[in-house]
Amino acid sequence: MSQETITHIFAIEKAAAKTHSEAQQKAAALIAEAEKTAAGIRERELQLARREAEHILAAGAQQAETEHARILAQAGADAQRLDAVAAKNLDRAVNFILAHLIGQT
Repeated sequence: MSQETITHIFAIEKAAAKTHSEAQQKAAALIAEAEKTAAGIRERELQLARREAEHILAAGAQQAETEHARILAQAGADAQRLDAVAAKNLDRAVNFILAHLIGQT
């Protein structure tokens, strides 16, 4: 092999090594950029999920408060109805006893 051929092969190997090194650097930079982008997307999605969870919890709390108020109102109405029935029955019992006592004397 002539010196010129050896020099040419050496230059090709040197260019190939440089191209390989540059490709590795570009690949590393692309990986780093992809990881950075992925981390940003992940953080945005986590924030979105947190906001959505807070919204769901707030809606659930509102629904629970509404249901609680409805149950209390229903219980109050039931208590008033039972008081009215009890008072009516008490009046009937008193009248029955009075009628019974008056009838016996």
